[in-house]
Order: sequence, then C-alpha cells, then structure tokens
Amino acid sequence: MGRLISAEFRKILTARMWWALLIPTVALAALWSTVGNGLVGLLLDSFNQSAVAGELRVNINNLPWSTLIFARTVNISALFPIVFGALALSGEINRRTITTTYLTAPNRGSVLGAKLITYALWGLGFGVVITGVASIGTVLVAHTPQLPDAVSWLELAGAGILECMIWTVLAMGVGALFGNPIGAVISLVLYTLLAENLIDLWLPDHWPGVLLNGSADGLTGSVAAQTFVDKVSTISPYFTQELQNDALNLVRSMAGARGAYDWWISGLIFAGWAAAIAAGGWYMSRRRDIT
Repeated sequence: MGRLISAEFRKILTARMWWALLIPTVALAALWSTVGNGLVGLLLDSFNQSAVAGELRVNINNLPWSTLIFARTVNISALFPIVFGALALSGEINRRTITTTYLTAPNRGSVLGAKLITYALWGLGFGVVITGVASIGTVLVAHTPQLPDAVSWLELAGAGILECMIWTVLAMGVGALFGNPIGAVISLVLYTLLAENLIDLWLPDHWPGVLLNGSADGLTGSVAAQTFVDKVSTISPYFTQELQNDALNLVRSMAGARGAYDWWISGLIFAGWAAAIAAGGWYMSRRRDIT
C-alpha cells in the first residue's frame, strides 16, 4: 500500500493540475476574506454614525463578524478541492491510464484504497492553504474587536480543513461514478453553486442542513455562528436562552449555512454522504470494464 500511495503522489506532482488549481484557490480565498471583511468594516462604520446605533444595548462593533466571513470563504473556496477530487479517477478512466494502474497493482481494491488515502491527504492540504489564506486576509483587514479568540479560530480552522478533506473524498467518489471528468466536474459545480441553493428555498426548518452542500457548509457555519452568539451572550444581559436559539439559526444563515445543525452533527451527515458516494464509486470502479 505504501508504494501505491507513493505512486499516486508522484502522479499528482508530475502533473500540473495540483498547482493549476492551487493558484485560483489562494486567489479566491484571499479575495473573499479581504473584500468580505472590508465591506463589513465599512457597513459597521456607517452604522455607527446612524441614530439607531445609540439606541442599541449591544455594541455590535465588538462582535466577531469576521468568523462569518471566514466560514463563507472556506465554503466557496472548497470549490477547487472538489474539482481536484472529481478528476482523481475520472481523469485516469477518460485517458485510459487506469488500465496500466490496475494491471501493475495487486488488485483494484488496493489501487482505490491508495487513491482514497492520497486524495484525502491532498484535500487536507488544500484545507490548510484555504484556512491559512483566509486567516491572513482576515487579520490584515478586519477590525481587531471583530476577530475571534485563539480557541475559536482553531475550531474554525479545524472545521474548514475537515470540510475540504471530506469534499475531496466525496468528489473522488462522484468522479468514479461518472467515469467522465467533464460530467463529474460540471455536475458537482452546478449542484453546489446553483441546484441546492434553489432547492433550499422550498425547504423548511432544518431540512437544508441534511442535504449534501448544507451539511458541508454547516461544519464551518455552525462553528462561526456559535462563536458569534456566545460573544453576544457575554456582553448583553438581555440575551435569554430563547433569543440565543433564534439568533443561532439567523446567524447560521448569515454564515451561509441555513438550517444547519451543530457542527458535529453536520459533520457526521456530510461524512455519511461522502461515505455513501465513495462506496458507490468504489463499486463502479471494481466492476467497470477497462479494456
């Protein structure tokens, strides 16, 4: 297995796909984190000059708004790990290089296992890059009172890295199911960016959080929302438990995770989707004719 994993890493590193996707990943994460936090800062500065600001019992400038931008940055930047994972098997199947890979390995199962481990690690790497760039952009642009504490940041970063890793594995399964790189990539991109967002409009309560994209966004979105609401509860004596629950749902929507559950429940749902799709891709890959 170790040799097969090394072979998979050599395949990736000798091709241009990984850095061709890494460049726009960095650019998009930097753009969302800097522009998003910049706009929030401008809106808050404008709000402070209004008459409403003086009537509020909570100083909204001291709330961790940057966590909501961080969550959205990770969610949108995960598009590139998705594409990377979708090409893992579908690209080899399309170019028919998978035939040589299967014939030179002990069996198909070992090849698929090596690919699964390799791309999970690459997904983790993409997650580290995305959360790192998002963190740098946030620190450079966001106002200091709107930053989370160190523990909350670690929780957000960990959730973001986990999301990217699971997305890569799930996309790999989709690519194996389709066996065609164009079909796999287009289907995933259209579903995550368009189809599910339209479906969400018709779903009540927590149903969006059960769907594939909703559970993925719930990983970071729920952590960001909880951090935000916890901060409000510490500075406002009027923030009752009932208000906290209502606010949590509202802030999750602001973080791009409408209807999400707690982060660990969203993570389990998302991992379940990934396991089911990866198992389907595994089954198809073992049965697909390679001649």
